[in-house]
Amino acid sequence: MRGTDVIPEEDALKIEAIGKEDLEAIRTLWEGLNAHHLARSTYFKDHYSTFTFERRMEVLVRRDLLFAYIAQDDDRTIGYCIATVDGSAGEVDSLFVDAACRGRGIGEALMSRALERLEAQNCETVRVSIAEGNEDALGFYRRFGFAERLTVMQRRQGKVW
Repeated sequence: MRGTDVIPEEDALKIEAIGKEDLEAIRTLWEGLNAHHLARSTYFKDHYSTFTFERRMEVLVRRDLLFAYIAQDDDRTIGYCIATVDGSAGEVDSLFVDAACRGRGIGEALMSRALERLEAQNCETVRVSIAEGNEDALGFYRRFGFAERLTVMQRRQGKVW
């Protein structure tokens, strides 16, 4: 499934819907996101150092519905957003824009497309999870109406942070 929108202020920039079968197109960007989390995490470096694209996609494709969007600039994929639905709950699962391309409204455009699709699915709630170490992203999500509801802490047997 592919559908393309052009962001008016930048003729070469396109936001395109992709299907599950095309998720390989975001591998390099997803790996960039994982490296971003690895570099910033205080407590979960072991998780990010062993986390793989295949494991993440395996979980996401099992959801009831999956929507994925890519941002392309002159046929180069520079950003993506994945959103899923399980029952009546939506989630923005993953959003990333190449560091060299930030500040151009690409993340906002991707997020807006994902939220439009989630709203069209009549999701009662939509959530987004922010990885430890990536708290700078909170302001971005707040601009879309998200607010902190819970703080989830994690402990592993035998591991003291």
